[in-house]
Amino acid sequence: MKLFKKVITTVLATLVLTSCSSMNSAITIGDKEFSTSDVQKPVDEVLRDRKLVDTTGMQLAEADELLRNQAQFFIVGVLLDRISTDKKLSVTNADIAARRTEILTQVGGESELPKALVGASLAQSNLDAYLKILIISEKLSKDVILSGASPEQAAEEVNKIVVAVAKKLGVKVNPKYGTWNPDTASIESGDITDGAVTPAP
Repeated sequence: MKLFKKVITTVLATLVLTSCSSMNSAITIGDKEFSTSDVQKPVDEVLRDRKLVDTTGMQLAEADELLRNQAQFFIVGVLLDRISTDKKLSVTNADIAARRTEILTQVGGESELPKALVGASLAQSNLDAYLKILIISEKLSKDVILSGASPEQAAEEVNKIVVAVAKKLGVKVNPKYGTWNPDTASIESGDITDGAVTPAP
């Protein structure tokens, strides 16, 4: 009986630890894992910065949508990093700095950047990562066009490449952020009750 209790206790302890680990995991892309705190940091930053600028007229992502967008940002970053490596699409720090200068010109200077980032629900700490994603996307689109696709077809072809890489690596998303759709490589709004609550007929 003592042995039985010991085994049960060990199993329960293992389940609790596994559950905690699973709950703390926000997203996993291949061998890369991001915790819930990783996703929460840019969310907190975005919410903090919103208090510092005039958001009148802005359509801002709130609550679940904001969390989902930040989680998706991490996924897209990993997928495009992998694609850039596979296709040898290099992005240098100089490329990112040059694009940042272009962005500053577009928004009206450094003083206007915080407001522009708030409008895009983009954390300032993620700006360089966003610019890298943007540059890789453009390089990939250019390669697709050079291979014979029209500019209109390029976006669809790039999306197909992203979806294929996502399926190859494997993506897991904590239900807290929504449901992963492997056919679109995106997180969709999910049932946070996991089916416990169903709409009335």
